[in-house]
Amino acid sequence: MDKDKDRDRKRMRFEVLLERYFTNFPKILLLNLIFAVPSAVAVGAIYGLMRLIGENILLYLLPIVLLYPFYSGMVACCRNIARGDAVSRILPYYLSVVKEHFGGFLLHGVVAYVAAVLSYFAISLYIHILSVSWFFYVLLFICIIIVMFVLFMLFYVPLMTVTFELRLRYIYKNSFLMSFGELKNNLFALFGIAVVAAICFTVTIVFRTPISLAIAVGAMWALLIPATCTFVTVFFIYDGMYNIIVNKAQRKQNLEAAINNGGKMPEPKPADPLEDFSDIDVSTLRDTDDYIFHNGKMVKQSTILRLIREQQEREDKHE
Repeated sequence: MDKDKDRDRKRMRFEVLLERYFTNFPKILLLNLIFAVPSAVAVGAIYGLMRLIGENILLYLLPIVLLYPFYSGMVACCRNIARGDAVSRILPYYLSVVKEHFGGFLLHGVVAYVAAVLSYFAISLYIHILSVSWFFYVLLFICIIIVMFVLFMLFYVPLMTVTFELRLRYIYKNSFLMSFGELKNNLFALFGIAVVAAICFTVTIVFRTPISLAIAVGAMWALLIPATCTFVTVFFIYDGMYNIIVNKAQRKQNLEAAINNGGKMPEPKPADPLEDFSDIDVSTLRDTDDYIFHNGKMVKQSTILRLIREQQEREDKHE
């Protein structure tokens, strides 16, 4: 009886997060290793540049711009893993996303770089003048809050870019609004990142020499940090973002229909009947553009996965 109750209870979000993370850990590990290649190239290029012109915070943060286009593939792969899709062929899918969004993410990288530079100088300035007056503590606190909401905004920009076909201004507008409107999910994501950072910091304590510490940090970056933090962030913010964008698009369609119909809102459509997927083995599906025979026609596997997910969400709402 107790086992049945435990099986029937609604699982907490952190339980689902851990299950999907460790079930797909080999894929997340592969994502980290893939991302480690451009990371090594970017760090090497910046190191060589600093040897020529000297160290500078502007150069330390420059890898943000160089790596952001390659971050697009990681966001898309982590999105699929976080929402429970069957994921295979990580490398080809990663490369296809990077190729598609390279230019857009390069621009996002410039925006993120400017935000990081301004945040660094603003916080550093207030820290250095704290002794002048207690009022600067208030300004420092406000500055940290602003930086936090900028970070929340940057949670959404890459995920929204790889998920929806939106104009640039709408991506940033929606991301700005969701940085406030989805505060609970944003804080959950930030807490998850803090947990990952705390674990990594705890590991580095045992290393005493600079060389061993550098090796440990490099290993954690190559094997754990980027994809894990991305997965945690996407897991907590994806559902809220998806529902808001889709509902907004539906409301816009209803409004346009009402304008075309003399001001009358269209009648709500009845719920679609549940589709039967018994003719296919769902466990073999992959989030790709490969076709499979279903209900007398050829359908993309990614489309079937989306339909299954939407049907499950509709069933959960009725329960």
